[in-house]
Amino acid sequence: MSYSLVWFKRDLRWQDHSALAKASINGPIRCIYVVEPELWLQPDAALQHFEFIRESLQVLDAHLRSLGGCIDIHHGELSDVLSRIWQDAPFTGLYSHEETGNGFTYARDLKVSAWCKVHGVVWHEFPQFGVVRGLKNRNLWQSAWERHMASPVEKVDSLRFWGKPSESAF
Repeated sequence: MSYSLVWFKRDLRWQDHSALAKASINGPIRCIYVVEPELWLQPDAALQHFEFIRESLQVLDAHLRSLGGCIDIHHGELSDVLSRIWQDAPFTGLYSHEETGNGFTYARDLKVSAWCKVHGVVWHEFPQFGVVRGLKNRNLWQSAWERHMASPVEKVDSLRFWGKPSESAF
């Protein structure tokens, strides 16, 4: 049975999470968060941010467990983590928010895109803020931002999970 992988990055909510909502329409899902050591070595990373992420993951995991699923916590470089998950059980799609981060996250996302192409996985990224990628000039930003802000909020109606929940990482 195939499933979609939902990669939680900075947005650890479930109520109006576009990637989670869209993935759940296509069938069973598996939710992951990846602790990336290299990310936490960046100059803009702080212990307070990590603690906030940890607390948010606990809340998210508790909610997903109440629905019969969980969030799997992985550790390492993202492409390596995806390869391990893929070897264990290949997935049909990767769903996440677009990340507005630093040079590390940009380079990481380029590697993830390349990994997806090699493995024939479609990566569905969803804008999260008013940042618009790929504009030819700044004059086009205003109308794109207005369209994004006027779009309906993605609600998660129901979730079907792939496999059994793992042991709690918390």
